[in-house]
Amino acid sequence: MWSTPFVLSLLLATTGHAIQSPILEQSDGCGKTLPKKVTAGGASANISITSGGLIRSYLIHVPQSYDIDTPVPLILSYHGRGKNASEQELLSQFSNSSYNPNAIAVYPQGVANSKGTRQWYGDPDAPTSINDISFTSDLISHLLSRYCLDPTRLYAAGKSNGGGLVGLLACDPVTSGQIAAFAPVSGAFYLNKSTGELPPCNPSRLPIPIIEFHGWKDKTIRYLGGPDDSDRGNTTSIPVWVDGWAARDNFSVIQNVSSSVCPAPYKKVTKYNWNNTVEHYNISNLFHDWPSTYPNDDGNFTTCFDATSVIMDFFSRWTL
Repeated sequence: MWSTPFVLSLLLATTGHAIQSPILEQSDGCGKTLPKKVTAGGASANISITSGGLIRSYLIHVPQSYDIDTPVPLILSYHGRGKNASEQELLSQFSNSSYNPNAIAVYPQGVANSKGTRQWYGDPDAPTSINDISFTSDLISHLLSRYCLDPTRLYAAGKSNGGGLVGLLACDPVTSGQIAAFAPVSGAFYLNKSTGELPPCNPSRLPIPIIEFHGWKDKTIRYLGGPDDSDRGNTTSIPVWVDGWAARDNFSVIQNVSSSVCPAPYKKVTKYNWNNTVEHYNISNLFHDWPSTYPNDDGNFTTCFDATSVIMDFFSRWTL
């Protein structure tokens, strides 16, 4: 089904769900020339902003096709714990025009903890003084003011701890109303150490479109939950997390349709689907990996589909 990469322009997005108030179809950045460091089709630029009293940074890739008068989608892609924005760009491939010919791709950079490890809000070691949800909202406002974006087509993806942050963004009353669809990969969804429960989830709209990918052999963030690989905290079971989103979006678990994705001789991949709104891929041979048909920065284990292509397809179906 997903045997080869394919291009699906986000400019073809047609399916939408309104939130409480209307959203303009273009941003204040339309008509503005690109910032000095940014070139359409060129190398990604490292840009800094101030958020929460801190200097924060991100990489931005503007596609060759960009026109300052034509609103385009935006994809935010968050790196995993211990990684950085450049590594996430290489892993997720949202700057690759064969996957993404039209959307601006942005790779935010996490703040290092006292041990020098970069991570995001939600990780047990994340500094309590850092609010990455507010940073994301500030970053969105910053980008809307500088680039010609379609505010109804903003999307978020992330790997591991970055995927965990994407899940928190989907639950937040503010960012759930700014971002049209969410795609965590190998998501680290940590339980509160005191209560043993997931953080509160209060999105400002429903349904929330969300797609998650996870390797059955993942030993870093276990598929069925439990301690992470460094025993810093417990994560929830992925089926429980996905079922929670299906229920939140008002789908019954019995409405789930499961199907096999990969033909022989590929390893088994099972797709779970609730009305094409909540989707989950269980990849039997993968560990803590971004699914791909070729070896990537995560390792040499491959499957019959590229998560990036599937994410692009999923995003293309959703607008605010």
